[in-house]
Amino acid sequence: RLWRWWLEYMSVRVAYRSGEALPERQYLFVMVPHGLYPFSGACAAISKMVHVFFGMRIAVASNALRVPIVRHLMGWIGCVGASQASIGRALQQGDSVCIFPGGIGEMVRTDSSSERLLLGARKGFARLALQHGVPVVPVYVFGQSVAFGQLPLPAWVERLSRWLRVSLILPFGRFGLLIPRKLPLLYTIGAPILAARSPD
Repeated sequence: RLWRWWLEYMSVRVAYRSGEALPERQYLFVMVPHGLYPFSGACAAISKMVHVFFGMRIAVASNALRVPIVRHLMGWIGCVGASQASIGRALQQGDSVCIFPGGIGEMVRTDSSSERLLLGARKGFARLALQHGVPVVPVYVFGQSVAFGQLPLPAWVERLSRWLRVSLILPFGRFGLLIPRKLPLLYTIGAPILAARSPD
């Protein structure tokens, strides 16, 4: 009941590129944008959207898993570290994994007035998909960038965040609190990109 209320609060909707749900199998979901907080991934995990994301585990920053309370919460919803080794182990076990390639750079550059992606040369997920023979599924979540706002920060904050490997942001949501704004989340799910297994 709680999860159903949560989905209703966010007005979660799903649209498939093919018009049909994905076949039930293992996938590597590449979800964008990251936003100030990868809320779309958390929403998918805690609300048990198993009919959409089969056996999905979310890859999160390894430093987040070192914070006591956060570590337990992340473990509760089945998160794994965002390192290639951790994701590789999860894929080897047969789990689907969801990654947010934008990372820290996209977090600190998130602007609730526009959609921004930071991909560049971030192709590690493609290498993992090839190594494990797992199809890549692109997922764009409309509404992710506006779920939270943030106070403007100087440019050096991104450099410091990268050095610390922790995002230094000042987010706010509904009523100025750390509650996401009551806005729709639309998950647009692309067709699986098949990857033939390659040991290299």
